[in-house]
Amino acid sequence: MENNEKNYPEAKNSLIKEFVLASLIIVGLSLINFFIFQFIKIPQDESFKQVIEYSEGKTIEYYTNHLGYSFLAGGFLSILLFVLFFSIRPSGIKPCLKLKMILSDVILALFGYLAYMVISILLTGFTAPYGITALIAALLVGIYDYLIYKLYLEERTYSNFIFWEIFRFAIVGLVAAVFDFLACFIFQFLIFKGSNEAYVTGISTAVGFIIGVTINYLMSTYMVYKASKSNFSKSIKGIITFLVLSAVGLGIGIGIQYFLYDYLFCKVNVTFFSYPVDFVIRTLIVMVYNYLTRKIFIYR
Repeated sequence: MENNEKNYPEAKNSLIKEFVLASLIIVGLSLINFFIFQFIKIPQDESFKQVIEYSEGKTIEYYTNHLGYSFLAGGFLSILLFVLFFSIRPSGIKPCLKLKMILSDVILALFGYLAYMVISILLTGFTAPYGITALIAALLVGIYDYLIYKLYLEERTYSNFIFWEIFRFAIVGLVAAVFDFLACFIFQFLIFKGSNEAYVTGISTAVGFIIGVTINYLMSTYMVYKASKSNFSKSIKGIITFLVLSAVGLGIGIGIQYFLYDYLFCKVNVTFFSYPVDFVIRTLIVMVYNYLTRKIFIYR
């Protein structure tokens, strides 16, 4: 399906109106979320207490009953955001009601819901007040949900604008990174029980890479680079090029992980570079490398 960009109301006044309406929805619901959690007294019963080791010798604590409140609040927030975006239509564009677009929106919105839960656990684990945790999580997920809404229900998946191509790439990176991180974490801290032996980081990162790159290739080819004028990416040579470039990215990622986590954190004791921080840094660097190299060499 070809997209006709001129059908989108990109005039300055339309963009300002859209920004104001979307901001009112997102900020308004986030503030409601803040006040609810600010005044709810969630008991910190030790029987609900859970401890997660996220780096060697470093843990965060959270309470499962708080997680239950976050589970309900995140679900309600996601549904309400979708309903308001759909009914108010900040951009003025009639939503696309094709089944595949709705399903795609719902599936990716679930990642936003998962992000809400993770943000809640992390911020609470680092002793942030419940209200502030709820506010930050709701704001981030609200922005994400609106962009997902525009991507699918306003059919920006067919847009060749660079912003939407980069956003699609970021979404692919997010999905692949979630599976990459889970695989790395499972191998590093569950299978190898947090061992800082040199081979552990290599194996954990490689397993995450294999899972992540498979998801990344499929979603990049069929979702991200809509402006690509060739089918090179679907050829054997294109797949091999994708794997080679990804392998170089893997090498960069492993090098960064060794330096930040194995050396700076574990040996030099630079406590800032805990496992999640290192993962975010290496993911962002490799993501920029992946976007540029794929754009230049594959999806041209």
